[in-house]
Amino acid sequence: MSRILRLLIAALIPALAMVACTGTKPDAGPAMCAVSPQPVVVERRVYVSIPAELTRTEAVPEGPIAQCFDVAAQRRAVIERQNARAE
Repeated sequence: MSRILRLLIAALIPALAMVACTGTKPDAGPAMCAVSPQPVVVERRVYVSIPAELTRTEAVPEGPIAQCFDVAAQRRAVIERQNARAE
C-alpha cells in the first residue's frame, strides 16, 4: 500500500465517523452517537493577597498590676487602631 493511500484512509475514517453521528432527517430526533455533549460549569477560585499594612502587628502593652488602668487604656487604643485599619 502506498503512503498516500494510507494517508487518505487515515483522513477519511474520522470524517466518516463524524458523518455517521449526524442525523439523516431533521425530524428524526437526536442522532445516535456514542457521546452527547453536555455543558460543564467550571468554578475558579481567585486568591487575592491582603495588603501588608493590614497585617502589620502592633506591640501589646503590658505592665504591673498597679498600672492596670493605664495598660487597659493603651490596649484599648491598640484594638481601636487595628479595627480602624480593618475598616
